[in-house]
Amino acid sequence: MKTGILIIGGGVTGLFTAVSLLEQGYRNIVIIEKSYIGSGGTFRCATGIRASFTSREHVNVMKRAIDLWPEYARKLGFLYRRDGYLWVLTRERDVEFFKQVVEFHHSLSVPSRMVTPEEVREIVPSINTNGILAAVHDPLAGKAQVFNAVLNAVIHLKRNNINVYEGMRALKISGEGGRIVVETNKGRVEADKVIVAAGKDSADLLRGLGVELPIHNLAKHVLITEAFKPVIKPLIIDWSSSSYILQVFHGNIYIGSDIPENYDEPAANKYMFLEKAAKVWTRYFPWLGEVYVLRYWTGYYDMTPDHHPIIGPLEENENILVAAGFSGHGFMMAPAVAEALTQYILGGKPTIPEFENLKPDRFKKGKLIKEIAVFG
Repeated sequence: MKTGILIIGGGVTGLFTAVSLLEQGYRNIVIIEKSYIGSGGTFRCATGIRASFTSREHVNVMKRAIDLWPEYARKLGFLYRRDGYLWVLTRERDVEFFKQVVEFHHSLSVPSRMVTPEEVREIVPSINTNGILAAVHDPLAGKAQVFNAVLNAVIHLKRNNINVYEGMRALKISGEGGRIVVETNKGRVEADKVIVAAGKDSADLLRGLGVELPIHNLAKHVLITEAFKPVIKPLIIDWSSSSYILQVFHGNIYIGSDIPENYDEPAANKYMFLEKAAKVWTRYFPWLGEVYVLRYWTGYYDMTPDHHPIIGPLEENENILVAAGFSGHGFMMAPAVAEALTQYILGGKPTIPEFENLKPDRFKKGKLIKEIAVFG
């Protein structure tokens, strides 16, 4: 098979990039996915979207993503809503730290604000505020329907004759005569340009070209309950326990909580997670103790040393581009990343200049970025 652009990875990043390229007139596009579309981090994510980070790169990239999310929602026909984020703080040192974070947000036009426990109750009337000293409210943040966003993107692409292959695993990437050859379990694909958007598999594939990308899987745990009428509007983060809760569009309560895990170890269900999740969130919502858990699943964050994604062309071969290592933020960034990759494909530079700081060569150049606001 031959194509102009091959995208390895059928998650939201790969799909939205194909949608973006299609809008620029590209039609010779092939997407391959080793399992089923969305089967990696995309269909396991919390659907949250925010710009309230602590690095300029994350903030400005996410501001652009937030500008683009309504366009994708309208174009592809899925729900997107700005219900906000609420960071609950129970320790004095965290309150002082987040006062500085809010100042940083304001310097980049992110409208987060410190709120009192009384204001927390106004935002989430059902919450028990005992022990809460303060919180940070980010009204710009929100959430989107992950399943509809992905499946509708696939429908849109197929209607425009873009080939999307499931169960097709990339095994090796090499260069031959100015083109790129990708060996798969279903034969070889020749392409002019390749976008590698396959999580940790991206690093494994590119290692064969002598490119070392420090991406490692870290197991994460989430559960979802039976559905209820709307009771929790924002995504709520309990900073001290690194836990979060939200109510998805269909009414189910979605909970994530960090427990000790080692890099690159297989994900497995653990009672420790259920115990911690229940302990943290029944304190704030005592009625959760009577709620049935429908499902509990695990997945991975594809982590980098500086918790920032790797985006852009390889220094070794500019016709191979990477979009991986999102460290838990791939879904929320997808529209902006798709735009940036399209701009690189067009031979230019991204509209958001901070993307240039996320390129693959930053690790060997020692230009890492600091980000501490990583959750779930």
